[in-house]
Amino acid sequence: MSYLCSDCPRECGAVRNEYTGEGFCGAGEKIAVAKIMRHMWEEPVLSTGNGTENIFIYGCNLGCVYCQNYKINGSLRTSELPPLTYLTPAEFGELLVERSETGADTVGIVTGDHYIRQIAEAITPDVKKRIKTPLVLNMSGYSKPETLALLNGKIDIFMPDFKYVSEKPAQEYSQAPDYPARAVETIKKCFEMTGPATFDEKTYLMKSGVIIRHLILPGWFRNTAGVIDFVNENFRPDEVVFSLMSQYTPMNSIPEISSNPRLSRRISAVEHKAAIDYLLACENITMCFCQDRASSSEEFIPDFDGSETFQ
Repeated sequence: MSYLCSDCPRECGAVRNEYTGEGFCGAGEKIAVAKIMRHMWEEPVLSTGNGTENIFIYGCNLGCVYCQNYKINGSLRTSELPPLTYLTPAEFGELLVERSETGADTVGIVTGDHYIRQIAEAITPDVKKRIKTPLVLNMSGYSKPETLALLNGKIDIFMPDFKYVSEKPAQEYSQAPDYPARAVETIKKCFEMTGPATFDEKTYLMKSGVIIRHLILPGWFRNTAGVIDFVNENFRPDEVVFSLMSQYTPMNSIPEISSNPRLSRRISAVEHKAAIDYLLACENITMCFCQDRASSSEEFIPDFDGSETFQ
């Protein structure tokens, strides 16, 4: 089986075969799983101490040059394909049920934007009923509202990135000058489907809602300020969670990074403080998290090499 795909804003119209595709993301019909691991460092509202059972999907419809998970983002920056397991939607649905029974507080699908149609098919009413924890979709933020609508009632917590408010870095780093407008559409659609954030009264574990993530990039304070402004101006207090991330780690083995004066370094203490001060001055962003600069370290990047990747 194969189909022509226009599911994401790139609208490649490319053929997706069983395992591979001809579009920007290279994805086929079956969902390519690169790694499953217990992640202990997600936002505190996603775990009371038992972590998140994250399912890392191979490939991406954005392919940022600075991606810390570049080994599995489907780009040509790595010559070796990591071990992958290809699952039909039905098999992926059973995987979600299985991982929800491991004792983790939540189950996360990491970077699933290019498989939204398959994920929606996987989460049947029966599968949804059997999943024992909140289901989280970690997204790049580059989606189409009409495709996202397929997930209505299936995902508990949407976690879209909002990477850029300017076309310049969006084009330079992600080949997607329309990213700012598309991210706005994505976030608004996610919020439309979940409504304001809800939490367990005893554990304060998030039950449903939207977490907007933004990664501070070195030398791009105005970009960060613009993202914060959008959230502050478009949502009321306690409606969404905002996560300001300081974990940018330069992959200097990649030529595009080592040769770029901005991207070849971590964010400075001054940049870190300025971003946090700007965020904390916002009246409408009342639920937020700010990473410490120490989070910028390769030790927090999952190991995607080796035969034990799918576990």
